[in-house]
Amino acid sequence: MYRSFTRSFYPWLALSSLGVAMVAPVGAQGSPFTETAINPVEVIAVARPYGVETTKYDLLVLQQIPNKRQCWQTSGAAPVLVDPLLLNFDFTGICNRATDSNGYSVRIDGQDYGLDYLLRVVPKGNELALVATARTRQAPELLIGRTQGMAQGFMQIQLEPGWQLTKRTFNGKQLGHFYFSGSQASIGAPRTAPEPVAPLPTQEPTIAPPPNPTLAPVEPGAELVFPNPNAGETVTPPPEKALPIPQTTPTPAPKPRSGFPSVNDFRQTY
Repeated sequence: MYRSFTRSFYPWLALSSLGVAMVAPVGAQGSPFTETAINPVEVIAVARPYGVETTKYDLLVLQQIPNKRQCWQTSGAAPVLVDPLLLNFDFTGICNRATDSNGYSVRIDGQDYGLDYLLRVVPKGNELALVATARTRQAPELLIGRTQGMAQGFMQIQLEPGWQLTKRTFNGKQLGHFYFSGSQASIGAPRTAPEPVAPLPTQEPTIAPPPNPTLAPVEPGAELVFPNPNAGETVTPPPEKALPIPQTTPTPAPKPRSGFPSVNDFRQTY
């Protein structure tokens, strides 16, 4: 079972962020921070599972310090599974990581949008998606990356075209904050569903009824003659068979039973 990450707070970073919020609203007058590109093989965005009864996911960003002990290992494809090796040793000075909005945010066209967009990992179909949701609910949701499949455990988030991971920089010095950085020209407009196309009207073929044969009028009393299907052949009707006449057998008169008086015994003499 994986150990849960402990959150680290940097007081100087919190003060710097507070100073930005006090100077100007994010995205309104720009930011005093710049950004520095990171070697893509040294940084990874991960969907981290958590929960007991139901599994949910949040965003984890890991960075490998060059020439140090390996911080993670990947395997498989669609999705790519991530084994967080840094959980097995003290990764101080070896691996950098960010676990919440204090450690990563959205940056577009050189403008910080940390106060405008919230980074979330949400299920979408048979995969997880990293999206930036507007805090004010007045801007469209931005798709930043996808796991390209589902599996148990830690999964790599593959960034969409136009997005990359960079490091926040102040006065030429890299800070611990990560940017999901993109340009409006590269990421394009939010995806919208295509308008439904009305189906073309279909015409059922018109089938003409078969012609009715013309029957000649029949005079009263005329004999009806039906055509013989076997033209040219003489058809001899079968001889009629005489039905057998049932024969009846006369029923003889019952004989007087012996021991009983006959009718003559009951006659009176007048």
